Amino acid sequence: MEGIKFVMKDCNPEDPTTQLDTNELTPDHVNVLHKVRKDLQRGIQLGDLDLVRKAGKRVSQIIGGDGGDELNILKRVPDNKVRAYKNMLLSFNTLYSCEAENGGLSPWQTHTLSEKYAVMIEHSENLSQLEEIHTKMLNEYADPTIRITKSENLSIVEQAENYIEMNFAEDISTEEMAEKLHVHPSHLMRVFKKEKGITISKYRNLKRTKKAKDLIVSSNLSMTDIAIMVGFKNPQYFSTLFKEVEGLTPVEFKKRNKNK
Repeated sequence: MEGIKFVMKDCNPEDPTTQLDTNELTPDHVNVLHKVRKDLQRGIQLGDLDLVRKAGKRVSQIIGGDGGDELNILKRVPDNKVRAYKNMLLSFNTLYSCEAENGGLSPWQTHTLSEKYAVMIEHSENLSQLEEIHTKMLNEYADPTIRITKSENLSIVEQAENYIEMNFAEDISTEEMAEKLHVHPSHLMRVFKKEKGITISKYRNLKRTKKAKDLIVSSNLSMTDIAIMVGFKNPQYFSTLFKEVEGLTPVEFKKRNKNK
């Protein structure tokens, strides 16, 4: 921020509408920005979606891809706002992933999300796509439902759900999963089907399909790349399975959601 000065008008850390005047940088302004950053980090670590969304809204105003750009971040790469925004989001991706892991996201899940968003960022073509990715990053990194549950009283099915969430893209057999959970494979398959109404394999494929939908809508990755990222080695099988679940092929799904 060297060479950039700001003035805070009616500086209030709790007011997301507080605006900056790009003339003089003041201690109050630094304190506000510091609080927003700390709130964002704390919210992600705690899985506090309300706090994250409030702080994220303020961050979006500060960046202002639609013209605000209170810190002149988008001018850091001359004549290339998209590249400047990408650079910033790649840094955010690293920060958010670290906070999420500190808050209980598994190392493997952290790695998977970080890689996914790095690819999505690099394949984006405009500021609107990048802003959408930033929102998705915040919501997913802060999502408390994908964190490792510390309770020792989890049922076998809950443990299996946690395991699948953390390893959905891995080609792990039910036998291997059962071994990790210290239970007989037949018992695991039986109680999972009884409680969830579907097999472990179908549950994992539904999880993979859900992850694929996010990538299809929010990136320009090829369907082959997406299939591999979510755990399908055979793109044709991915397409067939996706149509069974969604009623559309991945390509048709992308076309339908392109302008939404």
